[in-house]
Amino acid sequence: MNIEFETNDYLLAWYLLFKPSFCEEEQQLKVKLYQNYGKQYMKLEKENIEILKYSDDFIPDDDTIYNIVFESDIFQEIKKETERHRQFLMRIWDTNSKKIKEDLKEILRFEIKDTYHILVLHPKLDTIEYMRTNPKKNIAWGKSDDLENEMTTLMRIIYTLVKYEIGDHQKENREIVSAIIDLSITNELQTRLTETSKFQEGFKNLKVLKRQLYPYFLMYLGADREELVSYMMRDKIPFDIDKYPVEKELRNVDLHGFIDFCCDNQKYILKLSNLDIH
Repeated sequence: MNIEFETNDYLLAWYLLFKPSFCEEEQQLKVKLYQNYGKQYMKLEKENIEILKYSDDFIPDDDTIYNIVFESDIFQEIKKETERHRQFLMRIWDTNSKKIKEDLKEILRFEIKDTYHILVLHPKLDTIEYMRTNPKKNIAWGKSDDLENEMTTLMRIIYTLVKYEIGDHQKENREIVSAIIDLSITNELQTRLTETSKFQEGFKNLKVLKRQLYPYFLMYLGADREELVSYMMRDKIPFDIDKYPVEKELRNVDLHGFIDFCCDNQKYILKLSNLDIH
């Protein structure tokens, strides 16, 4: 797996034009452009799809508005701040990439071989967008809280990449798939990297579902009955071990196979009576 952090002027300009303004100068530029080039402005409304699809090869049919944006002082300022954000993301990835790749391969049990292109946006645009069918695997990225916690930001990026890789696998069971990826990345990968349990973190709307899947996820990781107790105490996620026969075959499947197991057996697995919910 490789990640390239890049910027794209057209994509940055598009998001500035069509996302909510985060400063007065940007808003003034948008109002001026709409007043003077209203029809041309609105023709760009869906052009982000083409930019994401072709990135460096993108050529607009009409670059009038883009050129005005590029020449503006506010764009030049935002572009510099976006470049600083790109360097920040690149630094935290480069610092941790070796360990992440090693641990991620162990958790997924398959290797992500492609290069992903993170097209960095200004963090105040607060955006994550991608097209799963895009062969270039471009992801538009700029989150307002990226700078708050480096590890959280990295886990969010890896979560997005793994979700991209899983694609439409078991798409009729999307919540189960999301919960398993959250267990794998936000919880297990982050726990390995920080050497501190992170199993209380993750998407709040998936909390109950993740707790139902948790014992089986430990079995997927290879835990025997004694290790189940140790993990349960470490992660502070109690469950009645006697109700969970160890599914040893889970040690031999990859994440796709584990997803299939959970989806195929969800009527048995998703029982609230098995849980001690707090």
